[in-house]
Amino acid sequence: MAMTRDNSPEPPHQSEPTHTSVVVTEPMGSLYELTRLRNLRSNQSKLARRTGELEAGNDFISRGLLDNAEAEELFDYFLKTLNQYLWIGLEELHPTLDSVRKSSSLLTATIMTVTALHRPTSVATFDNCYTEFLASVSSSMFDRYHSVDDVRGLCIAAFWLSDVSWKLCGHAIRIATELSIHQSFFRALDGDREHFLRARLWYMLYVCDHHFSIAYGRPPTISESVQIREHERFLQIPLAGPLDMRILSQVSLFQILTRVHERFAEQRLPHQPGHGLLSESSFPDLRHFNLEIDQWRIHWQVRQVHNAYIGAFPPMGNVLYSYFAKLQINAFAVRGINTNQGSLSTERKEFANIAVSAATSILTYILDEPDLRRCLVGTPLYVHTMIAFASVFLMKMGPRGRAMGVQLDMEFVWSLIARMVHLLQSSVTSDRHLLYYIAAGLDKMLTRLKETTTATASNDLHMSHDDQSSTNQASQLNEGPSYRADWQLYLPPIHDNALLDQNLINANHICEAFGSESAGGVYNLLANQFSHLDGMNF
Repeated sequence: MAMTRDNSPEPPHQSEPTHTSVVVTEPMGSLYELTRLRNLRSNQSKLARRTGELEAGNDFISRGLLDNAEAEELFDYFLKTLNQYLWIGLEELHPTLDSVRKSSSLLTATIMTVTALHRPTSVATFDNCYTEFLASVSSSMFDRYHSVDDVRGLCIAAFWLSDVSWKLCGHAIRIATELSIHQSFFRALDGDREHFLRARLWYMLYVCDHHFSIAYGRPPTISESVQIREHERFLQIPLAGPLDMRILSQVSLFQILTRVHERFAEQRLPHQPGHGLLSESSFPDLRHFNLEIDQWRIHWQVRQVHNAYIGAFPPMGNVLYSYFAKLQINAFAVRGINTNQGSLSTERKEFANIAVSAATSILTYILDEPDLRRCLVGTPLYVHTMIAFASVFLMKMGPRGRAMGVQLDMEFVWSLIARMVHLLQSSVTSDRHLLYYIAAGLDKMLTRLKETTTATASNDLHMSHDDQSSTNQASQLNEGPSYRADWQLYLPPIHDNALLDQNLINANHICEAFGSESAGGVYNLLANQFSHLDGMNF
């Protein structure tokens, strides 16, 4: 480790106080004053690399790893699609590929990689770009100098690259704080455009951080600062527009979900089934959080506008995220429930039914709305993981719902998930995309349910012929719903009592369906969300 000393003191930065002021530095600043070791230097002006300092001739495109014409095509595709889904506003910063290449090789590699992931004709390009991207990220870990666009590149990649998303988000936040991006809010309020864009990036990092921390049950890194608490002030800046309205709606939502997580998401102790059971004394809080989500939807949906590139996705996205939130909140009501105890209390059933309704609404809304179907592949990972969560939740609740007094039409659930599998399979752009693995995982689980239920029904039918007292039961079976020609994955009639004795879907089955390397993020999410539901074999 190099222990190089600075030979002379640095001149004070313009914003730093002069010798006539009493200066109290942070502890590391004092340590640097004493030792003059360069690796301890905290002057952010020395750590930041200015935008435009790179030479485009030194990047992987100029080295021939990616054809320049294809790079331009990928960049144009990114601006018109992915850039629109994620409130990036890249066109305000870099309207051309050349501008990006001069600013940040990491941002360049990010754009090429995530765009190639979403184009069915760019599988080989994705592999090459992803290798270059990982090399850039690895190098940045120990680089002394970074740019704001390096942070932007890491943040963008975290929203779409499932196998490294959590690591990228944390790395981006660390660099952002080194560059004091978290301190740009008040300068932005004064109308400074550069700090406005930096403050917007901090909001992006907040959303990215909370997308994954809430979903995985991990503590978020970014705290509730003044910028987060008073985000409405940001919208009063003349520079703010529809893009900022979208990102701040996310900030507002995840403020609520963070409080939900802090209130209800305590981890159960090992070998203590039911430890995480939500007491009925907590139901008033649960009801209040549901009300907050309803108010959030009313407040923000009307503030969203249609987008020239992605249509009605902005206002529809608010509705979809409200369903995500309702599912996450109300699923706590069945955490730790033992199905052998019979029907739930009236109030607990109410929350369980809200969770079922939210999960059903997630799938039906996506299936029924053309703008959502078109946007499905390009949306961030959080949307994809919540689709998986909703689907698995319904498959788990279905066989046990009636025993708990929860109303759930099993035939409708099976057809709904079958339709979703078909949509994912027809929409996915390559076998590198996470949706490819989600579709395969759901298909495996649905097939297992079909096989298990068919075997159970056949066994019941055989027993009914051996036992004359079971005549009515056999008659009831024959009169049950049959397969429909339009849904080949419809299940045969459901036998509730038999299904309650079947461990249809447990952690091993989820791992088998979603535990591949590329779908590991989805498996981790599902394992966390269902880890508390012991009595239900979740």
